Amino acid sequence: MRCLALALALVASGPVRAEAEVLDVARATVTLQDGRTVDVGEGCWLSEARCIGTAREVRRLQAENEALRTQAGAVPLVKVLVALGLGVGLGFAAARLVR
Repeated sequence: MRCLALALALVASGPVRAEAEVLDVARATVTLQDGRTVDVGEGCWLSEARCIGTAREVRRLQAENEALRTQAGAVPLVKVLVALGLGVGLGFAAARLVR
């Protein structure tokens, strides 16, 4: 909805030409749904369709990051345990050979 408010503010400020659903914004005043106004400087406006697509992509990336973090947490523990086991085994074998 903020995108819609920004779009309305831009349209009200004068003629606007949208290319690929993205507009560069030098300066605008946006009226939020609760009635507050906010000055916007140096940003961009995304169409509502682009905002929805971007939000979906952000949620997908967050889920992917969480899955990768979960996988990454389990792998180092396994590696440490294997390395510890090999170290103890090799140390024990070397001690038996020395005797």
